[in-house]
Amino acid sequence: MTSRPTPPPPPLETEVAGDVSNVTAEWCPDCKAWTLLTGETVLITRAGVVPVGYWAWCETCHMAEEAPPRV
Repeated sequence: MTSRPTPPPPPLETEVAGDVSNVTAEWCPDCKAWTLLTGETVLITRAGVVPVGYWAWCETCHMAEEAPPRV
């Protein structure tokens, strides 16, 4: 019977980054304009790139929500 070597312990720290890919302009059904940006969110690690999900942002609809209040 041979013994198997013990695998090395996992790293204590690892670098993880996020990015978006496949960004496209689409029709926004709310403001009725070609101002909707959509894309795929990906997680980048040393092991590779993993798709996480999708996002959408409209420069007309979302800018009003993110704008500072007027005094």
